Amino acid sequence: MKMHRFLALGAIAVVLALFAACGGGEDPTATPRPAAQPTPTPTAEAMMEDEPTPTPEAMMEDEPTPTPEAMAEQPTPTPVPQPTPTPVPPPPGFDAEAYFGGKTIRIITGTSPGGGYDTFSRLVAQAAERQFPESTRFIVQNLPGAGQLRGLRAVLNSEPDGLTIGPVHSRWFARQMLVGDVDGFDLDRIYILGSPTFTIAESGFCLDKSFASSWQEVLDRDLTIRVGSVGPGNEPQIEFMIENGGPFKLIYGYGGSSEIMAAFDRGEVDGTGRCGPGTAGRLYPEWIEQGRLVPIFYNKKPYNDEWLARLGRAEPLPSFRELPGLTFNPAQAEALELNLLIVEISRVFVMPEDVPADVTQYWQSAFDRLVADPAFIEAIKIAGYEDSYGYGTSEDIWEIINRVRSASQETRDIALGLSGVGTLVVN
Repeated sequence: MKMHRFLALGAIAVVLALFAACGGGEDPTATPRPAAQPTPTPTAEAMMEDEPTPTPEAMMEDEPTPTPEAMAEQPTPTPVPQPTPTPVPPPPGFDAEAYFGGKTIRIITGTSPGGGYDTFSRLVAQAAERQFPESTRFIVQNLPGAGQLRGLRAVLNSEPDGLTIGPVHSRWFARQMLVGDVDGFDLDRIYILGSPTFTIAESGFCLDKSFASSWQEVLDRDLTIRVGSVGPGNEPQIEFMIENGGPFKLIYGYGGSSEIMAAFDRGEVDGTGRCGPGTAGRLYPEWIEQGRLVPIFYNKKPYNDEWLARLGRAEPLPSFRELPGLTFNPAQAEALELNLLIVEISRVFVMPEDVPADVTQYWQSAFDRLVADPAFIEAIKIAGYEDSYGYGTSEDIWEIINRVRSASQETRDIALGLSGVGTLVVN
């Protein structure tokens, strides 16, 4: 298994080098038009975190944090992605060839080549080529820095001509919704196209069998579950449970999911939320073979029966809010739900303010079509992101924005503390 992971990492390094040669950094090159199937992208540890360094500017992982399915006694339903959206029609009379023909469209991502945001930027560029005039050229430009704020600002400060778009990390939506001090990021004025990764993924939390075989055993033996984390705000559910009597201790300073999983493998931590088929099943299949993982609760959507059976569990998995020994008050529960709903809006593609209405409508129509394009969906599968796919429309994103805006100040303050974005540097 160690040799398998070594070879996987070597392959990733080669692919990352090819990515860098095809459009990374300050001197971007065009994303080539595919002759047949889209080129596969890395699918192991390097694909899990776009910015693993635990700095104040990047305290939230790029991989969406699992969220509970229901946090309050009468929860507000979580928005559901549209798998086959009905495209907005192109503007009548708009001459796309005259406007976009022969021009270059930039997709700016605030990450280095190889991570999830970079990968989806390239997949969107590749798919957009099939929706725009043939002479339109697409490039992906990598502008990493300040937790993706540098790339976001490049998009916001670009000419309002529809020739620049880019994905926004959920941390900046959270900061703007809860604090409102990201200059130029006016949610009422930018144009939100949508997200191809707005989906509700299966999730869960597992113990190391050598530590305990059930939640009740943890309580009976008065154990404390050590959990690895990049830094404050990366494991909001665990932080929330700690504040409400949960027997956990967070160990900060890990570089991302791959390091946290390696720590679990070494026995440095006792539990992990990375025990699904796309993480443990792919990177540490020996955990499943050894019966090492004991699933004890789910976050938002439980693992399917087949995967639970492989983990040795026959009965349904409870939600963490059903676990004994925990107490939640309504404001806290709503705040956590708000915070984790914000995380759902990862990789939201936006355009700057004041792009002409006919240009935004054409872009929206093209974006709707490309997200539903079978070739785009197949490319996502090849890249290893099949479970992440789901079209979040601008209406889905606005449902979350309005939900946060309508919350009480008390709830918003709690959500800010849980999110970890209060420490972000925005200047």
